[in-house]
Amino acid sequence: MLVHSAEESFQQGMQCLAAGKNRESLALFEAAIQLEQRFSRSRPQARYLSFYGLLLGLTRNEIREALRFCREAVSLESYNPDLRCNLGRVLMRAGRRKEAHQSFQRGLNLQTDHPGLVRAVRRLGVRQRPVLPFLARGNALNVFLGKIRAPQPVIARPAVAGR
Repeated sequence: MLVHSAEESFQQGMQCLAAGKNRESLALFEAAIQLEQRFSRSRPQARYLSFYGLLLGLTRNEIREALRFCREAVSLESYNPDLRCNLGRVLMRAGRRKEAHQSFQRGLNLQTDHPGLVRAVRRLGVRQRPVLPFLARGNALNVFLGKIRAPQPVIARPAVAGR
């Protein structure tokens, strides 16, 4: 059963999120969860939990709690690519690129053209093979050689007047 006031709060939260008003969005998602618990269910809808977790990670940097909410949401609706995307974004925020990539890939397996997932995977990029494949990727020598091999950004020098 859908609690109308909770859904309304969630939809307003989504509008605030789209407008970049993360703090307001966080408060609205939290309200949706509380309304849902108060009026109908013992467990709120997965999307409420997921977006609340995402905003906890983005605005308050409460990564542990954010991951808990996002993982609970995915466990409730493992078929929802939006929830996989949110979990991946929080994992990225936590610096856990490999797990984030796995979450994004699982989401893309569900919906190959999901805009958020496609954008996230592109942002992550593709890892090159280690320079010395017989050593672990994190080996100091591989890390050092990989930094040398990586293309260096070109830094433009400002023009000096009078030359």
